[in-house]
Amino acid sequence: MDATQLVLPAIILLTALALVMSGIAIAFQIRRDRLPDATRYENIKELRAQEESLLADRRQELSIVEQKIQQRDRLIAEVASMEERFAVIKAELATLEDARHEIEEVKAQAAEAAGELATISQQLNEKRAELQDVMEKFSPDRLERARRELDQINTERSEISSQLQPLRAERDNAVKLIEEAKTIAALEAARKVQLDNLSKEIEELERRKEPLATVSQELNKKRAELQDIMEKFSPEMIDRARRELELIKTERDEISSQIQPLRAERDNALKLIEEAKTIAALEAARKIQFENLLKDIEELERQKQPLETLLQERDAIKAELQTLRDDVTQLEVRKAILERETGGEVAEAEQERLLDDLIKVPSALEFPAVRRQAPRTESEALHDVGQYLNSYNLKYSDRTVHAFHTALKINDFSQLTVLAGVSGTGKSLLPRRYAEAMGIHFLQVAVEPRWDSPQDLLGFYNYIEKNYRATDLARLLVHMNPYESPCAPDADRSDHIALVLLDEMNLARVEYYFSEFLSRLESRPRYDDASDARKRSDAMIPIDIRGLKKPISLFPSHNVLFVGTMNDDESTQSLSDKVLDRSNILQFAAPTNFPDQVHNRGSDRPREAQSFKSWRTWIKPTSTLQGGVRTAVDAVIEKLARIMEDCGRPFGHRLRDAIIAYVANYPAVRGHDYRAPLVDQIELRILPKLRGLEIESHRAAFDDLDRLLREELNDSLMADRIADLQTRQAGGTGLFVWRGLTR
Repeated sequence: MDATQLVLPAIILLTALALVMSGIAIAFQIRRDRLPDATRYENIKELRAQEESLLADRRQELSIVEQKIQQRDRLIAEVASMEERFAVIKAELATLEDARHEIEEVKAQAAEAAGELATISQQLNEKRAELQDVMEKFSPDRLERARRELDQINTERSEISSQLQPLRAERDNAVKLIEEAKTIAALEAARKVQLDNLSKEIEELERRKEPLATVSQELNKKRAELQDIMEKFSPEMIDRARRELELIKTERDEISSQIQPLRAERDNALKLIEEAKTIAALEAARKIQFENLLKDIEELERQKQPLETLLQERDAIKAELQTLRDDVTQLEVRKAILERETGGEVAEAEQERLLDDLIKVPSALEFPAVRRQAPRTESEALHDVGQYLNSYNLKYSDRTVHAFHTALKINDFSQLTVLAGVSGTGKSLLPRRYAEAMGIHFLQVAVEPRWDSPQDLLGFYNYIEKNYRATDLARLLVHMNPYESPCAPDADRSDHIALVLLDEMNLARVEYYFSEFLSRLESRPRYDDASDARKRSDAMIPIDIRGLKKPISLFPSHNVLFVGTMNDDESTQSLSDKVLDRSNILQFAAPTNFPDQVHNRGSDRPREAQSFKSWRTWIKPTSTLQGGVRTAVDAVIEKLARIMEDCGRPFGHRLRDAIIAYVANYPAVRGHDYRAPLVDQIELRILPKLRGLEIESHRAAFDDLDRLLREELNDSLMADRIADLQTRQAGGTGLFVWRGLTR
């Protein structure tokens, strides 16, 4: 029986006993007062015996109650002991996770060592196979036989070389004789032609028989020349030359017939020489390869020693790993036992009961219940917001409303909008009335000073009741998730919008309860990619519900907007750089005059919910800033980066992208001027980061910021406010703190 179930019956029983005893005592007293003195003490012994018997019964009943109370105390002590044991087990499990990581690392190292060993063993086997092939190809017998063949080839080559020398000489003489014969034949042909020509001329001269002396003399001369030629080339000489020519031709034919086989022998000899050279080169290459293989084998033998050491270490690691696995098994068994003892296992029929509190519909989603059918433009929506605020006599400037509206639109880049200032300046009213006017579900979460974990924000698992105690924020995230939900929703709200207000969020340390949630918001994919479950995985927030077969997680979808308020006083905590870097900080200035406030009842709250799809059409990509506007915006951001660098408060790409997105999405109600949204971003993003900066030592940076505001952004009102704060704060703490600007 549970200890808490014994307390109430014990209290009721004690109360009943006290009432019965009082009634008996009063009745006995009245009866005794009415009796005469003679009879008043007549049966006093009997009455005393009755009273003692009744008292003994009451004492016995009290003893039983005390036993039950002791049993309750014992059960409470056992519960506390079990909680302590559970905490110890969680610590042991955390230590076990480290051990598991170490085991995985050791496994990876052992696997790498085994892979290296296998690779080296394979290389060693390949080298051994190559060495065996070389040894088989180049055995001593084959090498000796090849050497003998090479020596024989060299001997034959020498003999052929010795025979070639006289043959070459004979060939040269034959060639000379052939050339001389050719020359004689040519001369003979030339003389024959010349003789024919002379004969023709003589015949021509004789035919003419001219009596001219000159012709006769020429004829005689020609005859004399002919006689000389005939004498030189007598028939005997011509015959002798012909015989010599025939002899030379015969010798030439014989030499030609001998040259052909000599050339064949020479070619064979050259082939044998080339083969001998190739065999010698192969022998040298194989010798080098053999030496390299021997070196590789020696190197592998040297590498074998550390590998054997690694194998020994691997065996030791395996043994240690097995020991750790045994320990893990024992711890898992112990964990299972503790989970059963602490409610870790839940019956199948009670699975749905665990989610009863989480799937309840929060009251914030009950109104507005009907989605707006006719879409409206952004300017129309802002006009409706202004009219609604005026109906409540709330005086917010258009600049403030537009800044708040734009900060909510760019929740892809800045996940949180913070309204800061002294108490009573309307920080909480603006998001509430804005949500009502827009047709957005509104959930206000009051932050408490004791909050120190995400459980305070989303809920916790109650081990006594064995169910999950959810907060309204967790319930809202369940019902606003358009992708997946642990329950069947009572209505389709995928096209609705919700605004969550963390009221007085800095009463507790924001990093303690909101840091993980903010990291999940930052990890959320862009809206166009959110339908991919893999891309949503980093943004999922796990919910600790013991006993569920399938764990569940919450996804902070894009149709949920987050706003926080913070008071500037000594009882609150300051925001860390992590929160500042992901937030737009809208500082409400303290009022300087206090006119009489007229509290109006306000107009009726709109009954139609703003369509989220229509809201998304108001959001513009940064690519819409083009040309000269984009160049001017980039130039201002670069100057702001230099100023913040000089102040020792640099910013990165995240802040730069958020500024550009803010400028691109600023509502163009009176024409789009990039200077106004840039000044807003200086106020919402830059100045909060300068909190605590020493004014005098950074006077030059403040002067650069002043020139940027006055000359390029044309906002002397903002520049005058910063200069006024510098003057007043330099005479006090000397540290800069942005206090807001009333426009």
